[in-house]
Amino acid sequence: MKSCILGAMDTQIFHAQLTVEDVLKKWPETFSVFRTRNTDCIGCLLQRFCTLQDVAETYEDAVHDLIEDLEQRVKENNQSKRSIK
Repeated sequence: MKSCILGAMDTQIFHAQLTVEDVLKKWPETFSVFRTRNTDCIGCLLQRFCTLQDVAETYEDAVHDLIEDLEQRVKENNQSKRSIK
């Protein structure tokens, strides 16, 4: 299982076994990644059980690519928060 860590000082970690619900609760800005990838994850009753691995398999995509997109979205959000301050 590969983990993606965001930044040297961040403690946010994405991995294939995180559920969609956990991702959306901790990083709500990631909803746009699921929308852009044309998944039906947002509002799905199974989001509390489906892992990122499940999403990648269902939509015939590489889990690494999904995690990379989620990581990028969170980085962008963090950068925009820093520039506002």
